[in-house]
Amino acid sequence: MLPFLAYPTFSQTALPPMVIPAAVGALLILFGIAVLIVDLIATNHGLPAALGVVMMFAGGLVLVWAGVPYSGVLLGAIVAVAALMGGLLFGVLGSSRALVGRRALTGKEGMIGEVGTVRSPVGAESEGWVFVHGELWKAVLAFAPETAAPRDGEPMVGVGSKVTVVGFGEGATVQVVPAREAHDHGAVDRKG
Repeated sequence: MLPFLAYPTFSQTALPPMVIPAAVGALLILFGIAVLIVDLIATNHGLPAALGVVMMFAGGLVLVWAGVPYSGVLLGAIVAVAALMGGLLFGVLGSSRALVGRRALTGKEGMIGEVGTVRSPVGAESEGWVFVHGELWKAVLAFAPETAAPRDGEPMVGVGSKVTVVGFGEGATVQVVPAREAHDHGAVDRKG
């Protein structure tokens, strides 16, 4: 066996292994596990997880160096856990970096651009109901179509017409415009 790969051995004449390095190794492993648990609870950028992985690995090395029985098996388990946690950490951080700058898919921001169906007439001044994103929302027209003249009355979008969400008004009111589709001609009616 190569001398640098051999575990430290202690002869009868040598001093017994020190208890302090074994305790330090055990404490490093326990603190590493505690830091990983804190990383799961706290919102952060993964630095505690990386610190926990390093602490667990260092604790395993200290235990091997101190000559603790079966520390090689323990070190193997710690290396496996550290590799899995490190891979998970860098995988999550890498995927979160890929999401930066993408359009939101949830909340109010995720509804902008969604197409819905009018359930009750919607006007520029009068609220109606639209079905968007699997929910019923109060809605108003965001602006009057260019073809509407003041003498024609309030522009309205009739029941069954398609609308596109372009913003949000006060409260939970969505602002919509008639959807632009090839078969959608004359979706805006004049109330008069």
